[in-house]
Amino acid sequence: MSLSLADISVAYGRKPVLDGIDLAPVAPGSVVGLLGANGAGKSTLLRALAGLLPASGRAELDGLDLLRAPALHRLRQVGYLPQTLPQASPLLAYEAVLGALRATRPDLGAAAAEAAIETVFAELGLHGLALSRMSQLSGGQRQMVGLAQVLVRQPRLLLLDEPTSALDLRWQLAVLGNVVHLARRQGAIALIAIHDINLAARFCTRLVILGEGSIIADGSPNKALSPDILHRAYGIQGRVETCSLGFPMVLADRAAERRFM
Repeated sequence: MSLSLADISVAYGRKPVLDGIDLAPVAPGSVVGLLGANGAGKSTLLRALAGLLPASGRAELDGLDLLRAPALHRLRQVGYLPQTLPQASPLLAYEAVLGALRATRPDLGAAAAEAAIETVFAELGLHGLALSRMSQLSGGQRQMVGLAQVLVRQPRLLLLDEPTSALDLRWQLAVLGNVVHLARRQGAIALIAIHDINLAARFCTRLVILGEGSIIADGSPNKALSPDILHRAYGIQGRVETCSLGFPMVLADRAAERRFM
């Protein structure tokens, strides 16, 4: 099982956002970080792969073209977590996750569904929230429940749009660590749109950096990150150093001068 993209293009009206995106095959167990400045197309690419935006080209997951697959078939293969938080409803957190599971896996019996929810709540450390109403949870807690709604289905492709944006540092590390663990254990693929470059470099096996409607860097964190790429992608002057654990670490020194015409 692998994921590959060929000539993916997306536009909002007449304005192109992504133009001819090609992505070499992504192997099972991989966690790929999608980086780039605001408006670079990270969320757009994830939404297109989730079937929420029209796109041209081909996006193949083990031979299945995600852009043309029937909706129910795609839902069983793909789990998408949007930037927007789950609704602050009267539902219990457990009920919210059960509802998401039932919507995509109606074939599961009650015992199997309960076991799946128990597993994901244990892995994410959410047992304490199970009987809390969504309306009583903080934004970060609702984001964790949203992640549980995706992971409980055990999709082959995880599309996570800023999954740590509402979380404190401890939960950021816990969430990304769990995503890496689950991807490797289940042989799944995770694409994560994320703004924190250093978190991406710490947890992702591969970084894809978007800019100007295309991919401007693609490779391991050590290969994809450089002062030149940081300047092109983010408009900054920065450095890439190595921390004591051997991971690349980006230090942003200043915003590069830009002239506005």
